[in-house]
Amino acid sequence: MTDPTIVSLFNQRVDELASQPALHQKTDDGHWEVLTWSEYGADVRAISRALASDGVGPGDGVAILSTNRREYHLVDMAALSLGAIAVPIYQTNSPEQVRYVLEHSDAKIVFCENTEQCAKVAQIRAGLSQLKKVVTFSDGRSDEVYAELLERGRELDAADPSAYIESSASVKPDDIACLIYTSGTTGPPKGAMLTHQNVVWTGDSLAQLLNVDRPSFLSFLPLAHIAERMVSHYGQIRFGGETWFGGGAATLREDLAEVRPTILFAVPRIWEKVESALRHRFEQMPGLLGRLAQQNLAVNGRLVDTRQAGERPRLLDRLIGPLLDRVAGAKVRSQLGLDLVTDAISGAAPIARETLAFFHALGIPIREVYGQTEGTGPTSLMPRDDIRLGTVGKAIPGVEIKIAADDEILFRGGNVFSGYYKNDQATADTVIDGWVRSGDLGRLDADGFLSIIGRKKDLIITAGGKNISPQNIESALRAHEEIGQAVVIGDGRRFMSALITLDPEGIETFARERGGSADPVALVASDDARELVERIVDDVNARLSNAEAIKKFTILAHDFSQETGELTPTLKVMRHVVSEKYAAEIEAMYE
Repeated sequence: MTDPTIVSLFNQRVDELASQPALHQKTDDGHWEVLTWSEYGADVRAISRALASDGVGPGDGVAILSTNRREYHLVDMAALSLGAIAVPIYQTNSPEQVRYVLEHSDAKIVFCENTEQCAKVAQIRAGLSQLKKVVTFSDGRSDEVYAELLERGRELDAADPSAYIESSASVKPDDIACLIYTSGTTGPPKGAMLTHQNVVWTGDSLAQLLNVDRPSFLSFLPLAHIAERMVSHYGQIRFGGETWFGGGAATLREDLAEVRPTILFAVPRIWEKVESALRHRFEQMPGLLGRLAQQNLAVNGRLVDTRQAGERPRLLDRLIGPLLDRVAGAKVRSQLGLDLVTDAISGAAPIARETLAFFHALGIPIREVYGQTEGTGPTSLMPRDDIRLGTVGKAIPGVEIKIAADDEILFRGGNVFSGYYKNDQATADTVIDGWVRSGDLGRLDADGFLSIIGRKKDLIITAGGKNISPQNIESALRAHEEIGQAVVIGDGRRFMSALITLDPEGIETFARERGGSADPVALVASDDARELVERIVDDVNARLSNAEAIKKFTILAHDFSQETGELTPTLKVMRHVVSEKYAAEIEAMYE
């Protein structure tokens, strides 16, 4: 067999696992519809033939504007089988952002999920001469409905079964598989070109680090982001597992309890939300069960801390810890739907050490992954048998990492992308002699464990000339359940300050204890909220140098969101947006 592609691996899985379940879609009435590998393969063949009849061929862009659902995977694979390029678009994008991606990628066809997404395309379609067709998965104004396209493709495939075999066999490892557009925290998005070889190579590397024995995935993070795509889409194909599509982040708790995945990837904000909810649950548990849950956290938390410090835990904790875990920890994991998780992973942004320690104490050892789109997702991953909190693990097999003179993290390996679409200069600035300049600052210890210091572009230089990375400070603030988001300010200033939001769920207990409203808007102006945040800031400052310490802060009336423009689809803070939007509040702290 020649070097595999995503398509050849897919066809192999269809043959090997024909009657086995592949994709599970939750219906409106709460049932799960199952698509076997054989059915998955047949639908991909049909869509592929329909796309070919619409003029889609090698190198053409096929865009998808939708939340996570099985049709997303079907269309994606059908496009790849023609040598075409999948172009995922964040479903939260505005019409203008959709226009940018469709125009920049030269997409020939776009699949839209529903009326809302079709309306975005209709609003900007007049200026897109290369866009030939709009297809909708369900409702919405379009040129064709997905069900009709699928039926048309089945007829074409039946008339000429060899066409799919020929087109999929012609796909080469160095063909571009997908264009992943960066979330654009500092400017217009860039389209990273990832090849079939990039995806297959990275999957092979991860297979050495994860439990890939028929894994199951719950797909809820945007498929336009490289992490979810590599885990629940391409990873599912590479490992021959099952992917479940529930109601997204909004129904995550219920879906987890029903699906009970074995591999779970989530961004820090998701893990922080779960932590906050669990802490509330433990506080409200009555009687013996509540005391056992709190005692489990305390004892196993001490075990985590002492082992991380390289010390031997005291005998009593070593004896009681496992017992408490069986009585209380296992029950919590089962209720959460995390009892079968073998690989719990956090990535895409820094996560507080306190949050990691909390889950470790619950028997859910989250492993941090570090990477970027330009590296097909992962660059480093925490080893399962040697978790060191405060680091993001070691280079994945086949990847080399080194630290430049200015502390920038550089890496190279088979995961390195082909460059930015239509942007040779940006490619040349990013990849030098095969090494990707990550834009992140870090350190490597003697054992090869990588620690992230911060973002090179986010580095704050105070008026006194001190270089300060804001990310770790912000992460420490967010580790407190009452805090929603935190943005540290100080570039060119004489001291550090922060914009802080309250977490709607995290402040419920705080508000209830004081007999007041839990409405963040009402709380912002209260002395109680001010005193609470001041205590949190003092706690964080105690671990910082004088130059890093936050001297002033402002509590904002609303938490950040994608809808209001402060967060990217992957829940990263858009610093330039926040700085512009709250310029008056920032200046007031320095008057």
